[in-house]
Amino acid sequence: MEKKNNKYKPGNGDEITEEMLKARKKSAKKHVLMQDADREIEELKSEIELLREELMRYKKLEEDYLDRIKRLHADYDNFRKRALREQGQTVQRANKDLIEKLLPVIDSFEQAIAMGEDLMGGQDDFLKGVIMIHGKLMETLEKEGVEVINPHGKEFNPHECEVAVTAEDDEAEEGTVLDVLRKGYKINDFLVRPAVVKVCKKS
Repeated sequence: MEKKNNKYKPGNGDEITEEMLKARKKSAKKHVLMQDADREIEELKSEIELLREELMRYKKLEEDYLDRIKRLHADYDNFRKRALREQGQTVQRANKDLIEKLLPVIDSFEQAIAMGEDLMGGQDDFLKGVIMIHGKLMETLEKEGVEVINPHGKEFNPHECEVAVTAEDDEAEEGTVLDVLRKGYKINDFLVRPAVVKVCKKS
């Protein structure tokens, strides 16, 4: 009785053992696994690319939001400065209006003092009281930023003075204020009332 041969003999004479079949199957399996791995790698690459694009989109959004925040902050800062400036100007205008209303009172004080000094030589107690009250009033106004414009002997300033009359004076240069007919006033660089002056003019 013949023994069975475990070898397969195909028609071309090559012999394929079971080990070779196993090796081929193993190789085919590895090939499939490699294909699966390659496919997963490609999928991961695609996901990474999508994530990168998503990240870039979020970065762009972040930059846009930061830019908007900066603009809003700048707008708010400008608004705050403008509001403070306008508030200050409103206060200054209110002070200016108040000083304008006080000027006739101040003028009356100074006229009364001048007349009293002419009549009584400044020795009357009542006159001294008026002078003291006037001094206190002017001191208070000065603390609030009020400045008297009294340019006697100085060069005429058209921004602070009005010419009421001109006169020749050999001892003064042309344009010099010879006399102050009415004092001017300003508060914190706001002109309240220009000084009315007499100015030297050469012929």
